[in-house]
Amino acid sequence: MYNKIASLILNAAKANGLSDVFVAQPDSLKESLAGKIFVLAEISGKKTDGRKIFDFLTMSLNDNYYNDEKILFRGKIEGLKIENIFEVAVTKTNKDLEDFLATQKIKINPAATSITIGVIYENKLHFANFGRNRALLVYNHDDDYEIINVETTATDAPLLNSEDEEGVVAKTPKLFSSVVSGEVPVGSYFIFTSEALPEYLSGKDLIDIVTKLPPMTAAEQIKSILTKINTYIPFLGIIIKNTAGVMTAEIKEEAEEEASVQRSISSLNYTEQKTEQMLAPANLFNFSKIFSVIKQFIKNLQPLPPSPPKKYLNTIEQKSPEPLDLGTIKSMNVARSDSFLIKEKIFFKKKSGRILFGIKESLTFIGSLFNFRSWSKITTNLRTWIQSLSSKNRLLFWTLGALILIFVISVSFTNWNHKRQLAIEDFNNRVTAIETQTSDIEAHLLYNDNIGAGKILLEAQTALSVLPQDTKEQQDTYQRLNELLSANADKIEKIVHIDNPQAVNDLSGLGINNLVFIDSKIYAADNDSVYELTANSSSSVKTIIEGAKNLSKAIFNDKDSIYYWDDNKISTFNIKTKTASSFSINDVDTLGNIVSFKIFTSQNNIYLLSPENKQIYRYARSGNTYGQKTNWLDTGIDISQAKDLAIDGNIYILDNNANVQKFYTGEKQDYQSARILPVMTNASKLTVSEKYLYFWETNSKRLVVLSKEKGLLMNQYQMDSLDDLKDFSIDETNKIAYILSGEKIYEVPLNQ
Repeated sequence: MYNKIASLILNAAKANGLSDVFVAQPDSLKESLAGKIFVLAEISGKKTDGRKIFDFLTMSLNDNYYNDEKILFRGKIEGLKIENIFEVAVTKTNKDLEDFLATQKIKINPAATSITIGVIYENKLHFANFGRNRALLVYNHDDDYEIINVETTATDAPLLNSEDEEGVVAKTPKLFSSVVSGEVPVGSYFIFTSEALPEYLSGKDLIDIVTKLPPMTAAEQIKSILTKINTYIPFLGIIIKNTAGVMTAEIKEEAEEEASVQRSISSLNYTEQKTEQMLAPANLFNFSKIFSVIKQFIKNLQPLPPSPPKKYLNTIEQKSPEPLDLGTIKSMNVARSDSFLIKEKIFFKKKSGRILFGIKESLTFIGSLFNFRSWSKITTNLRTWIQSLSSKNRLLFWTLGALILIFVISVSFTNWNHKRQLAIEDFNNRVTAIETQTSDIEAHLLYNDNIGAGKILLEAQTALSVLPQDTKEQQDTYQRLNELLSANADKIEKIVHIDNPQAVNDLSGLGINNLVFIDSKIYAADNDSVYELTANSSSSVKTIIEGAKNLSKAIFNDKDSIYYWDDNKISTFNIKTKTASSFSINDVDTLGNIVSFKIFTSQNNIYLLSPENKQIYRYARSGNTYGQKTNWLDTGIDISQAKDLAIDGNIYILDNNANVQKFYTGEKQDYQSARILPVMTNASKLTVSEKYLYFWETNSKRLVVLSKEKGLLMNQYQMDSLDDLKDFSIDETNKIAYILSGEKIYEVPLNQ
């Protein structure tokens, strides 16, 4: 016994079309003379058509090969080899299959069909392949196993054109146009697989399984691995082991192991059947048996596929080819010029008028079902027929109706329950995947990989968005996962939730719209007055600034004075002397909308931000006037979305999308601030300290802190409980942000 063969079929019933494997089981005489033939096929289209093609192909190949009289005389005819007989069988099978498809009016889709036929005799292997099936050889090389695709490394044999009966050179057919022949090295393995199997199982894993286990056990191991894959892709395979020259003890050991596997599987199936019988409710139908009986009855009613024609083609001219190494391809020109497989369209012959008459009658009957008058007539006729029955037949009729009703209800319930179980399994698989992603997020955060964690978070949020929420349990699971992902998002985006910030001052009735923190004091202003406050104290000192109309955009740039933008002029308040003064700005009315200003007191200059003109204007102070204007920013820089600026020798510009740009002497610097998530669209109020940049967005109620040197995100403070946010100021020494919300000032601790 030169070879051990095992087949593998998985998910064949779940896929479209037909997927099947056939390994012949000839009697001992035929096997000793001609070996074993095999077929591995994936055929697209209807399952019924695919089954017809597969059954016909296996019957035709089996008949054409094993019934060839030359097999019996092979040892007596010089030069006659198995490959010659197999090539003749392939030729006849091609022709028979071509005629069968034409007769049955079935067309094969070549792009979605893969079929491999072959024969293994002793250590000689001959096969023909159509489509994308793989032919893999696992052989021993340098004390290790390697795997190669035989067809891609094969060499072509000289091509000989053959002529048909009319003397015309035949066209190459689309099915089995060539035969690969050669020897399987001793102790090696040959594996035929569908295209999908090597894509889901690596070559290393395939080598480890096939070389360490007997073929039958290896097939079961591969099926066990592929079953864990959540897919309905069919997997097919045939494993052939060349045992020529292998020690008898090793063969015996493998045979015992294979027998043990078979006994285990048989025992498992028997236990499953007995358990099903024990658990079946009493006095109810066993629908598994009913279905088996009905299925067998329908199968018996179906006509057998037509037997392959017994006629043979003219015998191919025989000669003694030179011995071929494994991987030599011999072309076969056997298709006629009018081959059905080559035609692109199928034309049906016109039938007799009886077909049209039958179709017309069927349509008339179907149409009557939608006519309520017809229903009344049908009901009357049915009632009359039932009344005409004898008591015994009437009882049998109602019993049959009850059985049919029970059957329909049972099938419907089983189908519904099956779908429900599949839905539950799918839901649980999705939940497990999301939970795994949350663990991956935490692993990335552990190594400060916020970018990698953010990518996984986005994938998990997308998966969560399509998670079903049909039941209360699913809704609870969704809520749990949503909270889990929200917590991870907060970690990635460095969001600190300030649930109940403490109110330190109540300014009800004062109309305050801005504030500044200086030396443990809070200075708040309305249209014309400045209030000096102390946190957690109800007392205040009010100072009225004469001539002030709208004190807004308060800034503090030196040790003594607070500057306010006051209707296109600057009003100042000295915190030590409690005196006020104002400064005019030349030509400010011609500059359009000024969204922000800052004072750089070391140079006694004022800087005005005009996004409308895409420019920063610098004024030098002269007495009580800011006089000569110069364009500070280089031309060609787009700041049309700018919202505020801050100065510390450099100028930082904040746009509405929370992006900060850095400039020095009018030129843009290489500075990239962190991307803020969730995305901001209305960021405002930029302030700068020794180490940090601060800005916020009142819509999302977030205060953002960046490192000034590199623009890295330090923290985001989320203040969901506060409404009507107006202004903020920072106590850098004590790490406190004072938030003006409505008519109250709140204290928010900072931690960065």
